[in-house]
Amino acid sequence: MNAPVPHPLISAAAYAAGTCTPGLEAAWRKRVRRLAIDLHLDAVQVAADIARIEGAKDRVRGILTRVEMEEVSNRGLIYVKPLGRMEERFRTDRLENDAGKEVYALAQSLVGRFVRVYKDIETTKVRAGQERPDKVRVAVHLVDLGPVDGAVPEADAKDMMIRALGGDKDRAAAAWRAAGLPNSGSVGQEQLEAALAGLPAPVQSDGE
Repeated sequence: MNAPVPHPLISAAAYAAGTCTPGLEAAWRKRVRRLAIDLHLDAVQVAADIARIEGAKDRVRGILTRVEMEEVSNRGLIYVKPLGRMEERFRTDRLENDAGKEVYALAQSLVGRFVRVYKDIETTKVRAGQERPDKVRVAVHLVDLGPVDGAVPEADAKDMMIRALGGDKDRAAAAWRAAGLPNSGSVGQEQLEAALAGLPAPVQSDGE
């Protein structure tokens, strides 16, 4: 009879615990157990984070211009200048949460770079004197797309054009050709920004 295959978390925990010192087997097993539990809890949190990012259908691409602290809410404020549009502001999760701290720290490291923001809409509690709750745009994840004067990946550039025209793919394709953008491959940021600024219809926000 074949021995059962060890659970992957147990294998990973045993590897992290290192070689067992002879005579200290009981202590080593306890360490492996603690590590396995920690890894399991981390995996659960990572799965939840991935599901949240995948659920954030709205994306904004642009230059991350600055990061500030909103002390009253204990959130970070992230400012992004999309190509062909006005600067937009996003909040992080509250900074007492790991997710908020991670996005805030990442944003600080990406100031001056071209980024993709995955955003979610958070509805706040109704406060005294309010008729309706506020809606807060929350940056749930950031992706570094490179230096400001670099090239925009083809998929990102075409998606920006489509979103700028309210999702109309035919108009976006026509505008792409009219602007003389390349049939394939990445697009220079200045060239793409000029094409977006010259669109026949107002550029729409990724709206709340």
